[in-house]
Amino acid sequence: MTDHRNKENENISIWEAKNRLTFNEPLRPDDELSQRLFVETSSARGDFSLKRLYRELNVDNQGMAHTAPRKQYILFTGHRGCGKSTELLRTAAFLHHPDRYYVIHLDCLERLDINNLKYSDVLLALAAALLERLEQEEGIIIEQVFLTRLENWFRERVEVHSALQDFAAEVKAGAKLQTGLPWLGKLFGELTNKINIGSSYREELRLVVRNNFSEFAEAFNQLILAGEEKLREAGKGRRILFTVDGTDRLDQEDAPKFFVEDVHQLTQINGLFIYCAPIHLLHQDNCLTASFSQPFRLPMLKVRDRDGDDVTENIAVMRELALRRVPEHLFDELDTVDSLVRHSGGHLRDLLRLLNVAINYADEDRIDRAAAKKAVKQVANEYRRFINTEDYARLVQIDLHPDAPDDFTDEQSSLMLYNLILLEYNDYFWKSHPLITTLPGYQKAMQATG
Repeated sequence: MTDHRNKENENISIWEAKNRLTFNEPLRPDDELSQRLFVETSSARGDFSLKRLYRELNVDNQGMAHTAPRKQYILFTGHRGCGKSTELLRTAAFLHHPDRYYVIHLDCLERLDINNLKYSDVLLALAAALLERLEQEEGIIIEQVFLTRLENWFRERVEVHSALQDFAAEVKAGAKLQTGLPWLGKLFGELTNKINIGSSYREELRLVVRNNFSEFAEAFNQLILAGEEKLREAGKGRRILFTVDGTDRLDQEDAPKFFVEDVHQLTQINGLFIYCAPIHLLHQDNCLTASFSQPFRLPMLKVRDRDGDDVTENIAVMRELALRRVPEHLFDELDTVDSLVRHSGGHLRDLLRLLNVAINYADEDRIDRAAAKKAVKQVANEYRRFINTEDYARLVQIDLHPDAPDDFTDEQSSLMLYNLILLEYNDYFWKSHPLITTLPGYQKAMQATG
């Protein structure tokens, strides 16, 4: 067994390790600690490679971008907590290159209210991010003729709206100029801020966008075209690519509204987009494929096969991921780590949750098997509240017939995918989350099968 400890890790206390288990934050490619914690997981995800996503954007194996379509909308999907945000940030960092794209990344969890999110919020925030980057970071100058439509949209649709006149006055107050790129950047930044904080202006701003969307889309499209031309001239990238994270966190009701009902608005913006989307949407009867490119799925780490047997080389990958955060000397034995890995089902965030809870149960400064068992029981019980009694029999049938997920693609199964009760693996098979199989209801249902 490879010794994963180094001089730095040997001195880490269990409390310092606990601080490395912030499972709601992605690993950022520009952060030193993130890079020390990062483990390449592609080999454990089955037939998976980011190269397919790059080729979807016409980037060849040498990293050169070829002519891309004028508009393209890609769904980047997978279970919540499977590592999408980390992989999307890595993708954005790779694609942000003079020979490829100029990437505008929007994290809706940081910039917007994910619990009350509309397409208008995202598009206004993307416009704000583009304006800010062009003016503040790149020093790009765009001729006024390409900005007039956006300025007119604000003056003719927002500023004259009776409920938004005070807002318009607030934005204009203190501005030296009320035209040009700096002004528009400030303006759209304030629009996004008001929507994010849930101010009294939020619904009125959304209404203005909805009622005058064609005008806004035409103005935004003109800005994108002008921005791309200037960025190419400056050697900053061949096209603009927008990557949108956080939209996979939309709930069962809001996700179809955003990706299905409002898809016409999203696709009126002529550009290249990658949107994170919840996996359960792919298993519902909707028209996603009519508007979006073939969805790019980030699979779970396959620590077990269709029959539920260990895939030892993939367990080793997740063990490495755990030991980067909680070094080996903080466990009683490596089998304790592997037990937590198996119970995570290859779900990265759940492994970090299990490690965090196990530390809370540790009697001393070391995680032993007893602490690990208590962690498994606690996190399993947290999932229990998402399961109806009749779901256990369905889960058992899915586990007994992993090669026939199409037989179970109904609303209840989609809900269980959304709630991580069911996990989907590459090669397209489903399995109950291993934590669920520890619950008495599941075990009783399995016994009933004889």
